[in-house]
Amino acid sequence: MAGSRKRVVAAFGAVALMVVAAACGDDEDGASEALDPDADLAAQTLTISNWDAYTPEGLIPAFTEAFGTEVNLTTHATNEEIVGKLLQSDGEGFDVAFVSAQFAQQLNEAGLLATLDDSLIPNRSKLAPEALELKTDPGLTFSIPYTWGTTGLCYRSDLVSEAPDSWMDLLRPSEDLVGKTTMLATDRWLLLPALKALGFSANSTDEDELAQAKDLLIEAKGTLLAY
Repeated sequence: MAGSRKRVVAAFGAVALMVVAAACGDDEDGASEALDPDADLAAQTLTISNWDAYTPEGLIPAFTEAFGTEVNLTTHATNEEIVGKLLQSDGEGFDVAFVSAQFAQQLNEAGLLATLDDSLIPNRSKLAPEALELKTDPGLTFSIPYTWGTTGLCYRSDLVSEAPDSWMDLLRPSEDLVGKTTMLATDRWLLLPALKALGFSANSTDEDELAQAKDLLIEAKGTLLAY
């Protein structure tokens, strides 16, 4: 793509995933170049980074067949991994990245995200009203929600005698489950259950509450099979 610097397009969500894009270059004043709605997409290449198994198997082949665009898909294991790559490369090497909401905000503050052109995103009108009111990106100027939902506990009912009904069942498992549980290796999805299990807000910034959550997570680490 033209321009001295690439911008990434991001996708995020609040307990959701957002798509962000590094799609267009800047002019000498730093402003993003206008996108050409009549551009020959068959002459372009698109590089996307998403979580493993998050991209439907037939999506990219169908897109390439419809528009002729060569698409390169890479995967990342955590938000921190892809954000680190984008910050280190100054946005070069990627056109679209899937991250969580607060990370899209971080990338935008670093000046790495393109401003979205709503006229080229007709499906935006199909979003739920709540998806248009995200505090991390009011008006969805640099990101678009991709999916959202809740995070919970998954367990084998044939191997667990009592169904878990508390985060403490994961953070302080029964003796028969020690060494047989796992947790997501992402800061937010480690802090959230610890804070909630202790009765605090998931968004707490209180240093004492965060210290208690840290101690609980360090204690839990010794009971895990892996992150």
